[in-house]
Amino acid sequence: MTPDISGPGEEYEIIPTSPLRRMEKRIEKVEGGSYSSEVRRLVEQVVELIKSNQKIIDDSIKANNDLISEVSKLPHKMDELILEMREFMKLLKVSAEEEEVSEVSKEVLTPLIGKMSELVDQNKKNFETNQAALTTLGIIEKRLKRLYTAPSQPTVPRPSAGYR
Repeated sequence: MTPDISGPGEEYEIIPTSPLRRMEKRIEKVEGGSYSSEVRRLVEQVVELIKSNQKIIDDSIKANNDLISEVSKLPHKMDELILEMREFMKLLKVSAEEEEVSEVSKEVLTPLIGKMSELVDQNKKNFETNQAALTTLGIIEKRLKRLYTAPSQPTVPRPSAGYR
């Protein structure tokens, strides 16, 4: 009793099995989700990278704002220091002009007054430098705000040696 291969209405054809086997393997791979899990992992890594970059940007902006706040206090402090130095210089000049200087001669005070004048000049230069730094920090802050508040098109970073 041999089974009847051909049934009513059924057709049979002889074809090579290697292409069928390859298709079966590809279907198994797709169904197994190996491609989708790799893509999912890549997307998760990109999202994690974006989050870490945003944290760095936020920290930089916060540090920049703190620095600007501290530097903006400097001009007022420098003004106060210059006023104090001027008052001190006036006192020294008045005391140098008087006849009795409690046994300290005008010749001893003259170099001191010269040094004090140099200090006042140096403080003025420091004040100007600090003003320039404050202006530069203001420009940097504006650029950072404009850079990170402007709508940007999402881009996918290209993998490089540093991201592995």
